[in-house]
Amino acid sequence: MLSAAVFWASVLAALARLPGAPFGSVLSALAFLAFFIVFGAHYGRMAVVVTPECIVFCSFFRRVPVRWDEILKVEVRPGLAGTLYAVLTRRGLVQFSSLLARHREVFQLLLERARLAPSR
Repeated sequence: MLSAAVFWASVLAALARLPGAPFGSVLSALAFLAFFIVFGAHYGRMAVVVTPECIVFCSFFRRVPVRWDEILKVEVRPGLAGTLYAVLTRRGLVQFSSLLARHREVFQLLLERARLAPSR
């Protein structure tokens, strides 16, 4: 994400120095730069923290601690951008993706500690 943001910042800087650069091109480069900055921040803050008492799902917008006995179901949803793990809890739905390092280990740990079977 960082390298993509740097690339689009460079493109934007080059377009800003170019006389007569089309406004649409400048706007497009700015939009791509904003996209990669926002999603880079989102993925940079995404984490799953495992403790003996609970699992904590962290994202850019929220931090959700969930006790093991509050987990009702875990669904694995394969997709074009990777695998999505949907964890249904008594407090609502939390999700993490295969972009998270060691996601398979987290999934297996969820099943073991919550005493669940995988659901597809």
